[in-house]
Amino acid sequence: MMQHETIDIRQRFQLGKMAIIRAALSYCEDNKIDYLGLTMRHAIGDFGIVGHLDHVQLTHSERQHGEYITYDGLKLNAIAIESQQGTVLSIYSTPEYQDLKIWIRTLFTEQEMYTTILLPSEYHDKKEAYK
Repeated sequence: MMQHETIDIRQRFQLGKMAIIRAALSYCEDNKIDYLGLTMRHAIGDFGIVGHLDHVQLTHSERQHGEYITYDGLKLNAIAIESQQGTVLSIYSTPEYQDLKIWIRTLFTEQEMYTTILLPSEYHDKKEAYK
C-alpha cells in the first residue's frame, strides 16, 4: 500500500501589507501566471524551489542563532516565521521560462509585515513600496 504525504494547508503567517512590483505584474499578466495563487502557496509554507515548511526541522542552536549559523533558505524561512523577525522568501519557476523566477518576499519588522511580489532583477529594500 502506498503512503501519501500529508501537507498542512493552513496559513502559517500573516502577509501584512502587500504590493506587486510593476514588472512582475506585467510579466504575470502577459504569461497568465496566477500570482495570487503563488501568494497563497507562500502563506501556507510552500516556498517553491526553496522547499516546504513541513519538510524542515530546526535544531535548538538554529532556533537560537538563526542566520548566524545556517545559509539554508528553508531553515531561514522557518526561523523568520517562528520569531516573526527577518524575511520569508519563496522562489517559483515560471512555466514558459524555467530560468526566470517569481519571488515573493515577506519582511517582518517590529511594527508590521510587508509582502512583495517581484522579479529577482527588481530586488532591493521594498519597504518604500508600501508608503
